[in-house]
Order: sequence, then structure tokens, then C-alpha cells
Amino acid sequence: MKVFIFILFLVLFCQHAFAGDVLFLDINNAIPEIQIVKEYLDKTKKTNNGPESRLVIVPSLETYSMDKRQRIQELTAIMNGMKEKNILKPGGDFPRQIFNLGKVIRWVKTGDQNKDYSLNDFLPELEDVLNNDSYDFDRVFISGHHGSDYGSMSAFLGGEFFNGLTVDTLKKLLNNSPTTKNVNSLILLGCKTAINKLMEREGIAWAAILPDSLLQFGFNETSPVKTDELNLAILRELLEIQTLIARYKNDQDSGINPDTILKRILKIKRGNRFLGFRFNNKYYQYPKHFVE
Repeated sequence: MKVFIFILFLVLFCQHAFAGDVLFLDINNAIPEIQIVKEYLDKTKKTNNGPESRLVIVPSLETYSMDKRQRIQELTAIMNGMKEKNILKPGGDFPRQIFNLGKVIRWVKTGDQNKDYSLNDFLPELEDVLNNDSYDFDRVFISGHHGSDYGSMSAFLGGEFFNGLTVDTLKKLLNNSPTTKNVNSLILLGCKTAINKLMEREGIAWAAILPDSLLQFGFNETSPVKTDELNLAILRELLEIQTLIARYKNDQDSGINPDTILKRILKIKRGNRFLGFRFNNKYYQYPKHFVE
């Protein structure tokens, strides 16, 4: 009897022992998005749909606690409001106020009003994570304002924390780490990350980041802002889809196949947003939409 129970335990454990860790690159101080991912992982743990997955955020909660993240978000919103007013009514006192508030924001970020948090602060922390062989990531999220140099096939990210993170840098780091060798989905939370020229062709721009992923997902137009409920609803659906992908990749008896997953992706309630993604090495636009 004891042997039977032990074997049953092994079977049940093996059925669920496929959930890896989650890497979240937070360029845009994405508090609501981080909370959604954390809530999903907590729910998964409670319902015993999988083992505990670790959520690894860069910059970390040790670098920026949620309270500090919240304060930076509040101050940045005030600054953005000042900038908008300055555009509408130039020549007032807003430039001085913006300058002084910038000092406050830098002090909150770094403890020095003259030093901002930058890419040079972010990269060493990311490298430390990627060199930590205790991690085994199967999902990667990257959240930031997205831009591209339309004269080339390059792309870059910026946000409330810093600017200047390029595809080339991410390709060098993420594609060559043993901790990301099992990544099966890359989620890009930013505008125009999945326009055809940046994701359609194999090895080009975002399609070159973690190219062995079954799913590379982004937006084929402007994306919702990080606090928008539509953005969070899409993120919740993507988390469920990632679970389907993990079951397909790791459980031969799951009954899930690529067609099952693709149909689920195409059922995402997208509102008025245009989605783009590579799935199983093929590019899709949902719905079809051309964006330069």
C-alpha cells in the first residue's frame, strides 16, 4: 500500500512539475502588471496546478520596493502633467517646477538628486540574475515604452526607470544564458513590439529574442497603458495561455497541441487593440493590420 501511495505521489508530482520561474524586466515601473503576474502565481500555487514558481523582477524589490515604486509613479505622473501644461501654456513657471521635481525623482531613485537610475545600473543586476543557475525560467515578460528606428530593424525600450534598452543588448544576454534555455514564451508589453517588420521575419528585431520560444507576443499598434484594465485583462489571458504552453511542452498526456493553443490565443479579448505574435515559428496579426 505504501509503495502504491509513493508511486501515485510521483505520478501526481510529475504531472505538475513543469512550471518554471518567471523573469519580469520592469523598465516602465509596471506595478499593476507585476501584481497581476504575482496574483496568478499565488493562485496557481493555492489550487495546486503546479509547483511554486519564483517571480524574479529586475530591477528587484530590494532595489525598488513596491512603496518606492509607487512613489516614483506618483511623482512621474505629476511631472508628466506639468509637461503637458507647459506645452499648452509655454512661458510660465513650469520649466522650473519640472527641473526641481526631476531632482526629487532622482533622489528617490538613487539617493542623489544629480544621479538618475540608468541602463548601466540595470544591466549588472540582470546579468547577476541570468548567471544564477538556481533559476530556470520558462516565461519572460518585458514591460516598457517601445520605439524603433524606422530606418533600420532595431528597436529599443524605455520607461519610468530608464531608457535605452536595445534588442541587441537583450539578444546578447537572454539568448546566451543557461537560465533562459527553457523559455517557451516571451511577452512584450509595449507599443508596436509586434509590427511586421520587427517580428515577422526570423532572426530580425524582437523575433531574434529567445527565438526558440513557442510564443513571442506583442502589439501591432499602440498598446494599452500599464494601468488600463484592458491591458491587465489581456495579461491575465496570456498567463493562462502560458500554462497551456507549459502543459503541452511537458505533459504528453495533456491532450493539448499547437492548434489548441493557437485557437486560445486568437480568442484573447483584445478590445480595440491590434495584437501581433509569432507562434510555432509563424507570424500572425490579430486582426490583420499594417503599421509602419
